[in-house]
Amino acid sequence: MRTSILLLLFPLALHASAQHALPSWITAFFAEGSTTAMPEGVRGPVKHNTFIGSYTAQLTIRDTTDGITQRLYLSAWQDSTRGIMQLELIRGIPHTTWFADIEANIGVVANVIGRKAVVSELKDVLLVDRLREPGKIREFAPPRLEATGKREDIAGVPCTQFNLIEARDTMDIWTADLSPSPFADGPAWMPLNQGPLKTFRLLFKFGDLVAFRFALQPLLELEVLEFTAGPTPPPSPDLSSYEVVGVAPVDKH
Repeated sequence: MRTSILLLLFPLALHASAQHALPSWITAFFAEGSTTAMPEGVRGPVKHNTFIGSYTAQLTIRDTTDGITQRLYLSAWQDSTRGIMQLELIRGIPHTTWFADIEANIGVVANVIGRKAVVSELKDVLLVDRLREPGKIREFAPPRLEATGKREDIAGVPCTQFNLIEARDTMDIWTADLSPSPFADGPAWMPLNQGPLKTFRLLFKFGDLVAFRFALQPLLELEVLEFTAGPTPPPSPDLSSYEVVGVAPVDKH
């Protein structure tokens, strides 16, 4: 298995139309003059996110053949109608950043490869039709869980440990009693079938079962490092060197 090598080969090629403009809160991440502010106005009705807050998860993958360990980080921030997701191959340096403004119907994908940010309608970037729709986030059969009786705080949240049995694999899983799930909107925010994001699907696969840690020894560990429920300031990645593609003034006619 050459997981480490495969995860590093992760260019996201997303194509978008050029007839969109950016909301002003997104323009702050890019160089002055590289974007056009979205005019004021109601763009509803719009759906709302199920969870308001932020979290960061760490994925650790060990290649038992080469003895290589790789860590990836996925961070999420959202309020009722906006969201930012970041994938980092190196902590503190965003590889891919997804922006979404549901009310403005705008999605942006900023990728370190080529240093470009592609703008399009939200539906061309994300699957926002899955927001707040029960059953839409369950991509797998319900898991079989066996209680261990152990409890532990993870990212400041009380969690209960279980053995998770799926086919021939047995994993350790720590779940938190939270509602709404911080991960419920994940499948709507980013293309979870691409590159290393396939593994991050473990955060979202169980629907209302909120999992803060998985361990499939010795190959895989996935753990939430930071968690905040409720309104928080958005992250502030510096994307000022990125070229913004597909931004144009809105046609008022």
